[in-house]
Amino acid sequence: MTASASARAKAVAASAALLLILVLSGHSPSELARRAVSLSRFAPREPAVRRLGGSGTAFDRRYFSFLEGARRRLPPGTQGVALYGVRATDSHLFLAAYQMAPRPVRLAPLRPPPGWILAVYGPGRPPGARVLAEWSEGALLEPAP
Repeated sequence: MTASASARAKAVAASAALLLILVLSGHSPSELARRAVSLSRFAPREPAVRRLGGSGTAFDRRYFSFLEGARRRLPPGTQGVALYGVRATDSHLFLAAYQMAPRPVRLAPLRPPPGWILAVYGPGRPPGARVLAEWSEGALLEPAP
């Protein structure tokens, strides 16, 4: 092993040890055990299922299921997504932006820009909009002309 490879291996080992210390010091043993069980359960699953089981969707797992359903049903060429029936919290908006990326997302604009689709969380439907797809958590609609 060369000197630079040996130094790199030592740096990697030191970084791993430091990371392990930080993780262990920041959480209780029961919390770490719970996370390890969750990780082992969800690791082999598809990315959407892993996200559903993760802590980033814990605030509203049904909302995540709605977003994933909307993302999978978006028509080709959709320019952006206007969300209706969604609480105006940072968590809801950030998760929607992440799920719909690279398309922009807005909460209930009065008039969506051309090429945008309405994603409605829950049973409400804006008047005059045409339903493109419906599922248990919501619907995709084309805005009224």
